[in-house]
Amino acid sequence: MNIRAGYSISLLVIITLLMSPFVLLAQVPETPQHEDVLPDADPLKVDRFNVEFLIVEGMHFLSIENPSKALDSFMKAHQIMPDNAAINFKIAKILKDSEDTDQALFYISKATEKEKDNYYYQVLKAEILTDKGDLSNAISTYEDLYEFSDDAPDDYLLELAALYLYNGKPDMALKTYDRIENRLGILEEVSTQKQKIYLKQNKLKEAIAEGKNLVEAYPKIGEYAVSVSQILVSNDKKEEAIEYLKEYLDEHPNQAVAEMELAKLYRQTNEIELALDYFEKAFSSEEIQLEDKLNNFVALIQKLSKDEDLSRLKNLGRSILEVHSTDANAFAANGDLYFALKEKDSAKFFYKKAVDINGNNLQLWQNLLSLEMENKNYQKVIDYADEAISFFPNQPVLYLYAGSAHFSLKNFKNAIMFWEQGKSIVYGNDRLKSTFAAQLADAYHASKQYQKAFKTYEEAIKANPTNYFAINNYAYYLSLKKQNLERAKELSTRMVEANPDNATFLDTHAWVLFQKEEYQEALKYLEKAVQNQSSATIIEHYADALYKTGQKEKALEQWKKAKLMGGASDLIDKKISEKKYYDASI
Repeated sequence: MNIRAGYSISLLVIITLLMSPFVLLAQVPETPQHEDVLPDADPLKVDRFNVEFLIVEGMHFLSIENPSKALDSFMKAHQIMPDNAAINFKIAKILKDSEDTDQALFYISKATEKEKDNYYYQVLKAEILTDKGDLSNAISTYEDLYEFSDDAPDDYLLELAALYLYNGKPDMALKTYDRIENRLGILEEVSTQKQKIYLKQNKLKEAIAEGKNLVEAYPKIGEYAVSVSQILVSNDKKEEAIEYLKEYLDEHPNQAVAEMELAKLYRQTNEIELALDYFEKAFSSEEIQLEDKLNNFVALIQKLSKDEDLSRLKNLGRSILEVHSTDANAFAANGDLYFALKEKDSAKFFYKKAVDINGNNLQLWQNLLSLEMENKNYQKVIDYADEAISFFPNQPVLYLYAGSAHFSLKNFKNAIMFWEQGKSIVYGNDRLKSTFAAQLADAYHASKQYQKAFKTYEEAIKANPTNYFAINNYAYYLSLKKQNLERAKELSTRMVEANPDNATFLDTHAWVLFQKEEYQEALKYLEKAVQNQSSATIIEHYADALYKTGQKEKALEQWKKAKLMGGASDLIDKKISEKKYYDASI
């Protein structure tokens, strides 16, 4: 008696497990059980018991993700009941998942032959046929699915339409999409696919009509109206796109996406006032992504010139900040605007706000450092560079700024420290390595480490033979020391040949020649330098060369001129009072 009760309970559990989503075994009418009937008295019942056990075993193995053992159990069940549709289905599913599509097709075909109206079976067969690349039969299977099953979900019509497309039958795909719309109404995915087909068939009118149908079905979704306008624009109908969006917004105001699109079109057609009207509306909306706003904001910065437009552009910048007050890029964009307007104090304010929110933007730090360096706020440059380096310890450019600020404050030891650190992390960029070496050489020279300076200038020139600023300083300092003048002449000659109108370079070359006592040649270059730029140093050198070439009265006149300009050497008064040249070389 206890055995029979246990058997009844286990059978109930098995049946419950197999009810979803299909019944593996055909149900039989319940009959009263009698105590005197043994379970193995009827061979058919023994087979049924074995099959049920194997099925439950197979389902168990699937639940613990052991498909090979599950397949073994289902195959044993199949040997007992080879025509059972559910067993064939389970075998086919496992074989499909293991990519044995040929065998999977064999078993699922047996299942669909047995139960044509089971759409689960038909779907699996269609998927297997698709995997095999047999699109025609896959299509036929999906069509059978809807012919034989009244309960089949509409979702599979999308698969059917896609198969028609892949099989090169766009018209049948369109008909299938129409079937979907008849059953479910207008859907974005369907309308979009129909548009693509129409456009590929050069049926612009039908594609636009399809888009408009979607707008009519969902008038509060501005993206659909934008899609129609974009199709028009891509087919050289920009004016028609503008008119369509205007009409749409007249009927459905405050659709930010459509306002943004219309603003872009007006900007592209240079109708800036109208563009600004719609940008002002769109920029005040949270619906528009900040990136989209910033891209158009930058484009407007490049286009606008009238004062009234610039004032409105500033208002747009404020709108961006109001909506995106916690995003560093919103402040950075305003910084770019004021930088472009040459309102650099405001630009610095916004750049500083941006890095305070998010310090992980190297370009913002560089913008800020550049502006502070330009304004000679050297201590701020040092402070900002230190902060930036905490975010970007491996970015040489930050060490370049820090060193330059310390150098400008005559903190040569600190300048050397930063430039040496920066130079040590430069890889694969000879021009930047040359820049660091040239700066270091200047600092070594300023701290009276002359030989180390000259060695480092050579290093800079080797890394970048066209680093003329390094060449200029090196040649000039060599001339002041009257050391290695042939090397100085070689370098300065190459420098002025490449830069024939640079007064500073001309002066340096002339001074090298002067120290070599080639006074007439030096005078020639100094005359040209004086024509291009009048600084006290150049005028004084010019006067010195005049003196050395016998033009003493003219030299005295030029010395006096240099003194009045301010910035001449400490010997200028002595030269004037004694009417005589004195050597200021170190």
